[in-house]
Amino acid sequence: MDCAKCGEPMRLTEKDTSSGRDIREYKCTNCGYEDWEVRGPALWQILHDDKEESEAAKATANAPGAQAHLPEGRQDSAKSLWSRFLAWLDDLHKAK
Repeated sequence: MDCAKCGEPMRLTEKDTSSGRDIREYKCTNCGYEDWEVRGPALWQILHDDKEESEAAKATANAPGAQAHLPEGRQDSAKSLWSRFLAWLDDLHKAK
């Protein structure tokens, strides 16, 4: 990230993902200006949500009288997770 005041590259001072969002704080070593940006959902949050969805789908599939297939769009959870991750990276690239 470049400084909004002097245009110099800023230094990453903190990365916080505890809220489930990837929040990064920067400080300019030239003029001391500080800024932050939200870069989207934290990777751990994406993985956690995918695991919960997968477990819910398995529980539904294992229930008595349940159909043996996953809902459309959830056929391959690994592919879905990979697609979500790549979409997240693409959004980051477009934001720059």
